[in-house]
Amino acid sequence: MGRPRRYEEDTLLDAAQELFWARGYDRTSMEDVAGASGVGTSSLYAAYSSKLGLFLCVFRRYCEGRVEFVSEATAAPSPDLEAAAAQFLQRVVDECGSAEDRRGCLMLNSIVELSERFPDVLETATATTTRMEDVLTAKFVRTARATGIELGERDAREHAERTVLASQGLIQLSRLHVPRERLALLAERAAVARAS
Repeated sequence: MGRPRRYEEDTLLDAAQELFWARGYDRTSMEDVAGASGVGTSSLYAAYSSKLGLFLCVFRRYCEGRVEFVSEATAAPSPDLEAAAAQFLQRVVDECGSAEDRRGCLMLNSIVELSERFPDVLETATATTTRMEDVLTAKFVRTARATGIELGERDAREHAERTVLASQGLIQLSRLHVPRERLALLAERAAVARAS
């Protein structure tokens, strides 16, 4: 039986996520994570085997959080499909504007940096995007039924795919330091386009 861990795993993963998100995978070392978390490198290697093992644990946890974000952002009732898309996209804008450094999304950043080298990154990101689309599809179907709008499953899915695409575009524009007011306007326009 191995020795029990002497650290809080969530605290460690939060510290590692902050480094991977701010610096990227290649510019973050296990020594950096050890310094930021207070967990020794030997403990990190014992728990995660390698920097990639640690990163994938952080990445999967982050991606799970993105699905939870979409679920929470779409939980409240909406008066129509346009409002349903607008409420979600506005939450994305609010989240983008809350980060001073405008670092974007760890999932999207990691696709660019790592997907060609590490297939697990692309596989996790693809599955996460699909799950986000699933949540939005269900939201649009619920909204349509509650408001007497005719909306087939296929149309709801296409609506969800376009809305996720719009959200990812807003996140990337945020990295360019597009002002929050402009992002909000683009979100509003995207919601109208999604509903038509």
